[in-house]
Amino acid sequence: MHYIKFRIILVLGIVILSNFFSCDTQKDGLAQNIENPRSKYNFNPDWKFTKENPENAQDINFSDDSWSTVSCPHTFNDIDTFDDLSHGHHDGEDNQWRGTVWYRKHFKLPNSDSGKKVFIEFESVRQIADVYINGKHLGQNQTGFIPFGFDLTPHLKFGEDNVIAVKVNNDRGDHFRNNFPLVWNHEHWHPTHGGIYRNVYLHVMDPLHITLPLFDNLETVGTYVYAENISEKNADITVTAEVKNEYKEDTDVKFEARIVDKEGKTVATSSTNSNIKAGEKFTFTITTNLANPKRWFTRYPYMYSVETILKVNNKTVDAYATPLGIRSFDFNKDSGFSNNGEHVKLHGWGQKPTNSWAGLGAALPDWLRDYTFKLMDEAGGNFIRWGHCAGSPAEIAMGDKYGFVTLMPGVSGESQDEGETWDIRIKAFKDMIVYYRNHPSIFIWEGGNWAETEAHYKEILEVINTFDPKGKRLMGNRRADVKNDSEGYVSIEIGTEGWEREYENLPIIESEYMRDEAPRRIWDKFSPDDNFWNHKNINKNTYTIGSERFAINQADHWWNKMGKKAYHSGGANWIFTDGPHGGRCPTEVTRASGEVDAVRLPKEAFYALKAMWRPEPQVHIIGHWNYENGIKKDIYVISNCSSVKLYKNGQLLGTNNTPENGYVYKFDMVEWQAGEIKAEGYINDKLKTSQIKTTIGKPVSLKLTPITGPKGWQANGSDIALIDIEVVDAKGRRCPLAKGRVDFTISGPGIWRGGYNSGKANSTNNLFLDIEAGINRVAVKSLLRSGKVIITATKTGLNSAQVELTSLPVNIKNGITTTLPQVYNDDLKEEPQPAYTPEMPEYIPGIKNRSDLFKKFSYTGDGKAMLRTTMNWGKKAYTDLEHNYTVIPNYLRGAEYIRTPNSDNRYWARDQLQFIAGKKMHIYVLHDDNVPRPEFLLNDYKDNGDNIKVGDIIMSVFHRVAEEGESIIMAGNSNGDAPRDCRMYTVVGKKF
Repeated sequence: MHYIKFRIILVLGIVILSNFFSCDTQKDGLAQNIENPRSKYNFNPDWKFTKENPENAQDINFSDDSWSTVSCPHTFNDIDTFDDLSHGHHDGEDNQWRGTVWYRKHFKLPNSDSGKKVFIEFESVRQIADVYINGKHLGQNQTGFIPFGFDLTPHLKFGEDNVIAVKVNNDRGDHFRNNFPLVWNHEHWHPTHGGIYRNVYLHVMDPLHITLPLFDNLETVGTYVYAENISEKNADITVTAEVKNEYKEDTDVKFEARIVDKEGKTVATSSTNSNIKAGEKFTFTITTNLANPKRWFTRYPYMYSVETILKVNNKTVDAYATPLGIRSFDFNKDSGFSNNGEHVKLHGWGQKPTNSWAGLGAALPDWLRDYTFKLMDEAGGNFIRWGHCAGSPAEIAMGDKYGFVTLMPGVSGESQDEGETWDIRIKAFKDMIVYYRNHPSIFIWEGGNWAETEAHYKEILEVINTFDPKGKRLMGNRRADVKNDSEGYVSIEIGTEGWEREYENLPIIESEYMRDEAPRRIWDKFSPDDNFWNHKNINKNTYTIGSERFAINQADHWWNKMGKKAYHSGGANWIFTDGPHGGRCPTEVTRASGEVDAVRLPKEAFYALKAMWRPEPQVHIIGHWNYENGIKKDIYVISNCSSVKLYKNGQLLGTNNTPENGYVYKFDMVEWQAGEIKAEGYINDKLKTSQIKTTIGKPVSLKLTPITGPKGWQANGSDIALIDIEVVDAKGRRCPLAKGRVDFTISGPGIWRGGYNSGKANSTNNLFLDIEAGINRVAVKSLLRSGKVIITATKTGLNSAQVELTSLPVNIKNGITTTLPQVYNDDLKEEPQPAYTPEMPEYIPGIKNRSDLFKKFSYTGDGKAMLRTTMNWGKKAYTDLEHNYTVIPNYLRGAEYIRTPNSDNRYWARDQLQFIAGKKMHIYVLHDDNVPRPEFLLNDYKDNGDNIKVGDIIMSVFHRVAEEGESIIMAGNSNGDAPRDCRMYTVVGKKF
């Protein structure tokens, strides 16, 4: 075997910081000419950690010498996640270590900081954090997703050793519905990755200062910046800033506000003066005009910065930068969403705020979060719904940067909560709005993931009106349709699998659609299997489709649920990245519903959506071109052009100008032939774009490609370097069918984190990994020691490969550094308007799919359910089968009924079918006797002894009476496994 070394040396130079407290690292977004005494220190590096719960670990003299050294972001569940096959039925990964752990950090602040105020900010901790400074308990936070902070000043010793101690607990109840009070802390929603999994900062500032937007514990609100009277020629910008004077004397203060453009030029200024009493909080308010503003569009998200400055005797004592995006918008019930007067169809993803990554868990450096956002932007996304808890500060800023309209929740599970749970939730909602209200990408506040009571809605709106009175943002609750209390309070319908709107007078945005699952490693049934079709659990899967069908289904779901509906604002594909948070396929270690897998390698679905959603002309051939002789198969091309031509080895096979579902161009039974296949996309008969896929040669070598943050791989103890491993042919092209084991060796200052195999248990964190569809990806974590790391990859029968990485030193002094977490540069480019939009059916406003009995009817399954009237023999039972009701009991004649899709016979969701009883009514559920009866049926209904035959299947009749206004929620056909050829239940209603 030849031994080939791909020595890629990522040496950016060793940077020695001559002045640790340098000005440019402290400005935190301020223009270079602003002198700022305020410091923001990166508090992430060099913590002590133990996976135990020792007594008195908060004490300053407690010995932590035997504890391990870690850096934040950190989770103690990085090595026990993505390692178990899914249970199915939407149950998340539960085999993770849970309990109480401790973190301790020793640090010193210079004597020069004595007399200043020092605050600590945690961007969040999972799940319950008790924080101590020098043995003093500062408080507790248990939201898990919302930033919080404490005033350290009274307890610090300047120039001496200080100890921050954090006790963290990530335990939870067995069932998500009973996980009181933290109902959202459960793997059904988010894997319970415990730890200080986001950034930690120290803020050092003058006793006279602009406060931080940390309402929890500190009860401070910081700045509030908003724009009004927005046009091409003008915008009125109002700046408010809460200032606290912690001196013992009254102080005359000059307050300045400067609007700074993207190039760093000051484009507007204003100032005012006030005398602030000793110990007082005072809010400055200034309004100024900005001529010819550059507005924030989803396709051109231009950002300003507002610099607020405090001066005493003409000397700057404090300064703070606040993001500003100037935009107007409208969500219209008939025409959808518009941004600054431009109609925009919103398309994007739901995303879990844990953002789990195989081998790393939820603890990611900010640049890896940015890496995910860049992928979403590349695929044409402009909308994100964080589900069901708040995204991180870095990710909300990325929404600003990439132009993503954001639907932002606080914390929530999927219930209408009371007591302590509600108290925590509404407080977290307040904390969230205070922290994030200045971000222009947030357009909608999500009050919760379930309908609330009228009293709770009033509390939600009171919080918004108090802390974001000028934001003009809408408020909605997902599943608001399950309660009549929602009427009059929600201002937008946050739909669920939006087949039909439930609030005819409200605009609609879809929160979760396209729940299909398919692993990246499987192309189609004409390609070699890779532990899927032959997997021991395949018959337990809800979804048994490969990457090709998963990609094609994207267009079906998007186009029919929202894309073709002029009134629909758009929606969130559920979900962008595969993760261990409730999969329905026990062949996988993830919920494989992402457009990228758990290490962010794109599936064919990623390219399908890119071909649909990017504004530039796009064309993508689904699949590969490495079949065997004699194979004939349908070839699918996804394109946002008006017609597509397909060629094989230069020969035109056909022209298709009648796409399915808006974007899918099908070419029937193409016979494979070695060479190339080419698709061309045309608009108005003009060639706009093309793509070629080629037959790749036999595997010859491995190829390693490193990926690091934009400023290199930093030796801060938590930074990550990624390495892609590909199997390539003699020309260096990836072999799309390659699979099998690769072995690795590593030397140097780095921690191997490896990757994963989507269809194998216990595949993470090993020094071996299988190639999937020609490629896989591994991760290496840095240490606090810089240096060269050498990684070698070998595979039997192939030339080996080697890569050399160099981690760069970070100047960490006394436990802190001024080197802030890195993200990608904001290379702002204006995108064009869509080159072509498929023709939509004419929209005629009106009420559809309505019933006197089934009010606010909705269905969250994959197929489409339909309301029908006048139940009788001969009526069709399902939306997707030609089976009719034959002999039925007289008491069902003339009733209203629901046709469910039989394709959902094995699909499970808590809220699969829902309605509110329009009148007091009889409800009958017809359920297949071959299927274990679901919990909702056993608890709420009674078998009345009658049977109905639908086709050759015997259905038992269950009955209950519902009062007018009662909310009826039905889960899936069975709580457990159901036979593959069984029937889905159907529902009949009759006035009492």
